[in-house]
Amino acid sequence: MKSNKFFGKNNIFIVAEIGNNHEGNFKNAIKLIDKASEAKVDAVKFQSYLIDGYLSTSIDEKRLKILKKFQLSAIEFKKLSIYAKKKGLIFFSTPLDLKSCDYLNKIQPIFKIASGDNNYETLIKKIIKFKKPTIISTGMLNYLEVINMYKFIKKLKIKSKLGILHCVSNYPAKIEELNLSSIRFLKKKFPDCYIGYSDHSIGIEACEVAASMGAKIIEKHFTLSHNFSKFRDHKLSANPSEMKLLVKKIRNIEI
Repeated sequence: MKSNKFFGKNNIFIVAEIGNNHEGNFKNAIKLIDKASEAKVDAVKFQSYLIDGYLSTSIDEKRLKILKKFQLSAIEFKKLSIYAKKKGLIFFSTPLDLKSCDYLNKIQPIFKIASGDNNYETLIKKIIKFKKPTIISTGMLNYLEVINMYKFIKKLKIKSKLGILHCVSNYPAKIEELNLSSIRFLKKKFPDCYIGYSDHSIGIEACEVAASMGAKIIEKHFTLSHNFSKFRDHKLSANPSEMKLLVKKIRNIEI
């Protein structure tokens, strides 16, 4: 069963969240796209940021060094978007600063707003005005804050597809913290949106459950190996064999 172009009511849109698991190495990013294509996901997602527009000057030196190391350039992201398209995948990247929004708008058909920016109204307004399908993660927001976010977007009166992802912002999130019943709750409260799930737990079971509960978007972190490095995201990511199995199971759930 093939998904719609972006996300639709009949098919589950499966996103391999590469994020920063390439660790700033362009060749690793290419390998991750190759493996995501083999797993037959619908899309690959990265994170884009420009240090001067993203970080406070008070950030500790160790974190600053890591983020500089992991940073890919606008030119590299353009090459990745072209390569992903050749591999039959939708490419998009989450902008973590305002300047990144502009160059990403030229190379991607869809946007994602991270949990850390879901109350950053200036960034949200900028992205929504591009009039492209937009997905927002709700990690760190309570229900009233999600309502306020939704109302803010609706006031912009731009009729683009909107996806809202249930998300628990712990790395990794324990299974007793996942609260997957929120998916059904959000589907009732926001019937005009595409409700999904962004997973930070270890393994693929939570994503299967989310699909069974009616999630129309599933985003799972993706890595070449759980032991790729000490960077925390590798442990909670699906490796290529796990992602391939997850896609197969979700397509069976759809049937």
